[in-house]
Amino acid sequence: MIDFFVQSVEGQPDRRWARKRLSGMGLHEADLENALFRNPDLLCLERLGLIVDRVHVVQQASAVDLMGDQKYPDLLFLTDRGDVGVVEVKRAGNPELRGRHVISQILDYGATLCSLREEQQAELFSDTSPPAKRLEELAMNLVDEPSRARWVAKSYRDRLRQAQLHYIIACDEAPDGLAEWIRAASRNDATDYQISVLEVSPFVADDQAGEIMWLSQPVIRTETIHRTTVRVIRDEESGELSVNVSSESPDSIAERVESDQPRETVNERALRQALEQLSEQISLPTESIRSALESAHQDGLEIDWQWALDQFADANCKRPVYLRGAHRTGLVEGRFGLNLAHPHRPGIFVGHYLSSHDHGIEVLAQDQGGDFSIILDVNHEWGQDCDFWESPEYLALCSRLQGQQGGWRFSQGENLWHPIMLHQPMAEVLKGVQSESEMIGRWFSLAREGLELLLAGNELQDLRNRLQTDDPAK
Repeated sequence: MIDFFVQSVEGQPDRRWARKRLSGMGLHEADLENALFRNPDLLCLERLGLIVDRVHVVQQASAVDLMGDQKYPDLLFLTDRGDVGVVEVKRAGNPELRGRHVISQILDYGATLCSLREEQQAELFSDTSPPAKRLEELAMNLVDEPSRARWVAKSYRDRLRQAQLHYIIACDEAPDGLAEWIRAASRNDATDYQISVLEVSPFVADDQAGEIMWLSQPVIRTETIHRTTVRVIRDEESGELSVNVSSESPDSIAERVESDQPRETVNERALRQALEQLSEQISLPTESIRSALESAHQDGLEIDWQWALDQFADANCKRPVYLRGAHRTGLVEGRFGLNLAHPHRPGIFVGHYLSSHDHGIEVLAQDQGGDFSIILDVNHEWGQDCDFWESPEYLALCSRLQGQQGGWRFSQGENLWHPIMLHQPMAEVLKGVQSESEMIGRWFSLAREGLELLLAGNELQDLRNRLQTDDPAK
C-alpha cells in the first residue's frame, strides 16, 4: 500500500496527501463503512474478479440466525451479474482483526444469510418501503430487463442455496498475520467461497483541513481449492438427525467448471426434466415456468389459507404454511410446492408432483411435465396412535374421492406418510397460458379447486373433532 501521493494542479503548488490511520484522525469504523456504502467502487469488485456494471449495497441490515441470535453485518451487496457478498469493516488496531475472529464473524454472517427464506433474504436486501418479497424485484432494480432479471435472480438464489458468497474484510490497514489466516481458510476442505481483504485508507493534506481522499486496494484474495459438503438434515417429523458427507477433488471441480454443469440431486434432476418437458407442451420458456412456480410458492406463504386449515388442521399446528426441503425451496421427495399444517396430523401438500420414487404413486404425465397435485401427508407415529388409516372418516374420504367425477384423478399409494393424492397433468392445467402471471393465477385456482374437493365431505374435520373429544391430547 502506498504511503503518500502528490497532487499537481497547474499554477498551484504541488500538494502532498499522506496516508493516515482512522484512529489517528479520530475516525471510527462507522466512518469507513459509510464511505464504502456511499462509494461502492471502493470495494474494487472488478479487481476481485467480479465483472459488474451495477451494484446494490445495503448497510447495517439485521437478521436472526438459526439459534435465535441477532446478526448485524456491516454491508451486504448484490451485483447485476448475480453475485452476492458480505462486507465486514474493521479499524486497524481492533483486536478482532487479528487472527481467526474476523474470519469466523464474516462467515457466520454469510451462514445466517443463506439460512433465511427467500422472502427474508429479499427483505434484508431491500431499501424500499414496503420491502421486496422476491429476489426478482431486487434484480429488476439493477438490470431493468425482465428476462435478464429472472436469470440474475436465479443466480442469487443458487448462490444463496449453495453458500457461494463473496466475503470482503475492509480495513484501513491489514495487520501482520491476517494473510496467513486467510490462506489457511482457503486450504480448508469446507471452503466454497471467496474471501478477500481490502485496505481502504484515508489520505489527508496538511493544507486541506476536513478533506479526505480514500484509496482502496485488495491485499489478499483466496480461491476455492477443494470442497467437502457436510449436510446435517433434521427430519421434520421425528426430529432425528442424519449426516451426509460428499466431497469434490480439485480435478472434479475443474471438470464441472469446464462443463458449466453443477451436480444435481435426484429432485433437482426430476424438476429440471419436468420443466423442460412442460416447456415443450405449453410453448413457454423453462425459466418462465420455474419462475412462475417459485413466485406462486412465495405468494402462497403470504396469503390466508385459514379457510382450508379450519377444516382439517390440528389446533396445535405450529406452521400453517411453509416450504420443505433444503433451504426451504419446496423441492423434496419428488415434489415441488407448498405444505399446509405442520406437524402432519394430517397435513396437505399443494403443487407439482414430479416423481414416484418416494410416494409410490404413478405420475400421470410422466414424460409430459408431471402433475399438479393435492397430497395428504400423515405423521406415521400419530397415524398409528389414532388408527388413522383404518378410521371410518378416512375410509369414507377414500370412498367419496374414488367416486368423484371431473378432471382430478384419485390415487392411493403404499407410502403411509402420503397415502392419497388428487392429481391431473400439469400440461393440461397450464394449457393456453401466455404469461407468468397467468400461470400463477392458474396455480392458485387449481389449488383451491383441489383443496375444496378434498375437504368437501368434512371427513377430516369430523376425524379431528372426534379425536379431540376422545382424547384432547391428540
